[in-house]
Amino acid sequence: MTDACQRFLFDEADIRGEVVELDSVLESACEHHQYPLPVGRLLGEALAACALMRATIKLEGQLTLQVYGDDDAAISLLLVHADGDGAMRGTVRYQGEPQRGGLHQLCGNARLVITIEPEDGQRYQGVVGTEEEGLAATLETYFRDSEQLPTRFFLASDGARAAGMLLQRMPQKTSEGESPAVDPDAWERVGHLAATLSERELLETGSEELLHKLFHQETVRVFEPRELYFRCRCSAERIASILRGLEREEIDKVLDEAGVVEVRCEFCGAAFRYDRVDVEHALADSATPGSERYH
Repeated sequence: MTDACQRFLFDEADIRGEVVELDSVLESACEHHQYPLPVGRLLGEALAACALMRATIKLEGQLTLQVYGDDDAAISLLLVHADGDGAMRGTVRYQGEPQRGGLHQLCGNARLVITIEPEDGQRYQGVVGTEEEGLAATLETYFRDSEQLPTRFFLASDGARAAGMLLQRMPQKTSEGESPAVDPDAWERVGHLAATLSERELLETGSEELLHKLFHQETVRVFEPRELYFRCRCSAERIASILRGLEREEIDKVLDEAGVVEVRCEFCGAAFRYDRVDVEHALADSATPGSERYH
C-alpha cells in the first residue's frame, strides 16, 4: 500500500469522490507510542478522514480534526492535522488500556471540532457531537447539517494501515441556478454500491482496483494520486515556547529532582532536554538547544 489520496468524478452524475490509502503515515504516527489496538485503529480512521476532507478543499491551507472526549473517557483528545502539501500528523491522549470500542465507546459523549485555516482568508471552525455509529457517521452528520452537502464516508483501520473513501453529491449549477442532476438516481445507486464494501476490502485493495470493482458500470474519471506523508512541525523553538508556558516553580522542582527538564513531542516522540543553563536561555527567549529542523 502507498500513502496517497486519489480523486474521482462520475461524468454522468453530480458526484465526486476521494479514496485514500495510508501505510507509513499511520506507522510514523504510532512509532513512538504504544497505543492499544482500539486507540491505534481510531487514530488511523481519523487520519484517513482528515486526508479525505482536506482533499475537498480548493484553497491552500490546513485542516485539523479534533475529538474532545469526556473527562472519564478512555480518550481525552484525538488530534489529526493535514497540510495542503500532503503532510500529515496525529496523536491521541488516552488513559488505561482499552481493549475494544470505537469512537463513542472510547470518547464518550465527545465533541468533534473541524478547523480549516486557509493561507489567505478567514479561519473556519465547525463543531458536532459524536454519533454512536462511529466517526464516519459523525462526519456525515457534520456535512449534512453544517455544509448542506450529502456526503458518505467509508473508513477502515487495523492499527497498522488505514484507508477510506468519500462520496459527495454536488449541486449542478446553471445560469438560472440549480438544476437536476444528469442522472437523478445516481446518488442512491452509487451509495448502495459503496455500502457493499467491507473494511477488509477497503484496506487490502488498491485505489484504482477498488474503484473499478465498485463502479465498473459507471462512467468514472480517475485523477492522478496525490502523495501523503508524515511530518511533525516540532522544533527546538516550538518546544521552548511550551517550556515558557510552565510555572517557574514547577520547572525548578523538576531540575532539583532530575537535573534536566525533558519535553517530548506528542506527535513524533522527539525529546528535548534542558539543563539549568538551557532553561535560563529558553525562559529569556534567547538561544535554545537543538535544531530548528522539523521532524
